Amino acid sequence: IIPDWNDLVYNAHWREALESLHATNNFPEFTGRICPAPCEEACVLNINDDPVTIEYIEKSIVDRGWTEDWISPEPPTVTTGKSVGVVGSGPAGMAAAQQLRRAGHDVVLYERTDRIGGLLRYGIPDFKMEKHHIDRRVEQMAAEGVVFRTSVNVGVDVSAEDLRRGHDALVMTCGATKPRDLPVDGRELEGVHFAMNFLPQQNRRVAGLAVPDDVALTATDKHVIVIGGGDTGSDCIGT
Repeated sequence: IIPDWNDLVYNAHWREALESLHATNNFPEFTGRICPAPCEEACVLNINDDPVTIEYIEKSIVDRGWTEDWISPEPPTVTTGKSVGVVGSGPAGMAAAQQLRRAGHDVVLYERTDRIGGLLRYGIPDFKMEKHHIDRRVEQMAAEGVVFRTSVNVGVDVSAEDLRRGHDALVMTCGATKPRDLPVDGRELEGVHFAMNFLPQQNRRVAGLAVPDDVALTATDKHVIVIGGGDTGSDCIGT
């Protein structure tokens, strides 16, 4: 409901704008930083002038909300006694878990890596979105009653059958980390890597986490070609 919170900001009703923004977006600080902003391309003002800077306004609203302490845990007032398991802790899993908990269900969020956030945590470079934005929301969700289970690879560490027995419902919010290969001559040569083998390592280094030498990928003192000119390719170049 972009026009609503745009108008509220225009009239200096920032807290009401935050409520309007949160009505359809659990984590505007994520989208306000990394969304490619198709809304701005679709802005009718873009036909004959510069579009409204929707993404920046969105980010400004939620950042002010945190600064003013307008954002706080919203635990449910009534519980249902139902249990839901959410598999995958990227933005979809986090949003599903938060909404389900606020609806009164017991929610357990499963993540195969050691920290919550999915691609936001291990994939999106820190220069694009600092990870304290994720940590702040994880703290909010924990205070609301969401239970986090990290380093749990569903299908390996625990079976789907066990999860189904342990919950009334499951929500599958698994990420799309499987890369698309190119079956071309030279693909088998050394030094050809997928972006999602490269980018998460840098996230770990920036977070002060160890990357084993036997799997470490660095571009230091190397001539590098990036194939793919989308967001992922751009992230690799920036890294």
